Amino acid sequence: MGNRLQPLKKEQLQTIHNASMRILNRVGVSFKEPEAVEIFKRHGFKIDGDKVFFEEDQVLNALKTVPSEFTIQARNPEKSIRLGGDHFAFGPGWAAPFIIDADGTRRTGTLTDHENFCKLVQTSPYLDMVAGSMAIPAEFSPGEAATRMLAACFTLTDRPLVSNPCTRENGQEMADMASIVWGRDPIDLDHPVSIVSVNPLSPLAYGDDTLGGLMEFARMGQALLISSMVLAGITGPIDIPSTAALEMAESLSGIVLAQLINPGVPCVCGGTSCASDMRTGGVNLGGPESLQLVAIATQMAEYYGLPCRYGGNLTDSYSINAQSGIESALLMAAPVFSGAHFIHQSCGILGAYAGVSFEKFVIDEEVCGMVKKAVTPLEVTEESINTDLIERVGIGGSYMMQPETAKQCRTAFFPARLSLKGTYEDWEAKQKGDITGRASDHVKERLGAYVKPDMDPAVERDLMAYVNKKTNP
Repeated sequence: MGNRLQPLKKEQLQTIHNASMRILNRVGVSFKEPEAVEIFKRHGFKIDGDKVFFEEDQVLNALKTVPSEFTIQARNPEKSIRLGGDHFAFGPGWAAPFIIDADGTRRTGTLTDHENFCKLVQTSPYLDMVAGSMAIPAEFSPGEAATRMLAACFTLTDRPLVSNPCTRENGQEMADMASIVWGRDPIDLDHPVSIVSVNPLSPLAYGDDTLGGLMEFARMGQALLISSMVLAGITGPIDIPSTAALEMAESLSGIVLAQLINPGVPCVCGGTSCASDMRTGGVNLGGPESLQLVAIATQMAEYYGLPCRYGGNLTDSYSINAQSGIESALLMAAPVFSGAHFIHQSCGILGAYAGVSFEKFVIDEEVCGMVKKAVTPLEVTEESINTDLIERVGIGGSYMMQPETAKQCRTAFFPARLSLKGTYEDWEAKQKGDITGRASDHVKERLGAYVKPDMDPAVERDLMAYVNKKTNP
């Protein structure tokens, strides 16, 4: 029996490809930045105002230079990650405008909130990356907030970076700070030190700020997550195959631009497209249509030989409840099982990106751990299958007191921290299954146990001097 979530045959993949190429060739994509249009023009693309039209061979030739695998290096080399092929990574919640507390209260974020999320990332056994803008500090202007959040990522963690939103200014600032941390311009390093999320304006447009960032990050050799969010029925066709073709056309057009600027710059395709709630005009992230789009996107990425992004612990719910658990777990497991390489927004998101929660962050983190455990290859050999033990215990015996069990009893199975196991009496004594309360306690424990990773004092001094200069001109 095959993978039921990936049903497309080769000819169906070709059909989606043909549809994407037709969209790019006949409708085109609007690039609302003259420099980007000029780059396409220099490379022989058909131009009409700010619209760019693509021939199939132009797209496929550009895709040839995209690496199928690449490394993002961390300040701590042991925590560098690889994306593509058999390698995947989890990044935390990112760019939500509000914090949603355990009691459901919605509030604006602070720098302390962002710093605390950095500490949770640093102490996480399952997350792979830190992110700028995990909680946007409302007490600062947008520019100052971006500077302070990025500095916190570099000083409070030693993980690879999901950069601040894709603008030219944020790209230059990331390069400035990375030059201080690594002692060299990031373009001179062997691998990128960040990945930035580049989001088209569906349908079929890129804004000027986004394009400025795309061009800046591409020139610096930083990885680009070119990820579309088409709302089927509102910003895209109401049927899923057509939405998938539109999503792929938008993503591929940005990847082509990046390769024209800097051939070989790492790019990840994909999106977070979903159905619309046709009653309200809102987002319907948690529907089964999202899983269908995951399946198509991961297969199309494999078709093109590209790394793919999709999914995350995402939900339309504004609180931690059964709905958020169902939706988040499905939207987390499906892309990993389908072969996605970067799962953005893996921890903390509520309300379809409207808010981020500390409690949901650590609950989602446990889901990340479960998923990683589920896809970890098992050693299946004649030696690893212990038939001697089975013969020794025999029919009707117990394995509990066997030495093999005693040796592995603390490490053999996934160490759930927030999910309750045990008797009814245990459950009743522990707040009757109040996972939100246990998560709040766990957040406090983690923050209390946090230890700041080592950083050369001279580097940190120079980094703080840069921050002070930027925020006090």
